[in-house]
Amino acid sequence: MDTMECTTNPTTKVPLRTPSPSRDVRVEMTKTPEEELMTEEEYFGILRKRVNEYYDIL
Repeated sequence: MDTMECTTNPTTKVPLRTPSPSRDVRVEMTKTPEEELMTEEEYFGILRKRVNEYYDIL
């Protein structure tokens, strides 16, 4: 780890960054069920509608 010298006391060294958390920590990720996912057509249909509404305001 890099260190930086303190200007008030030359014998004191301060770490530049804190150590990263333990790598043993694991998070359980659950997948979204297929029936709850949006299709490409639905997604791009909503996006197209929002873009058209935005440009209508301009």
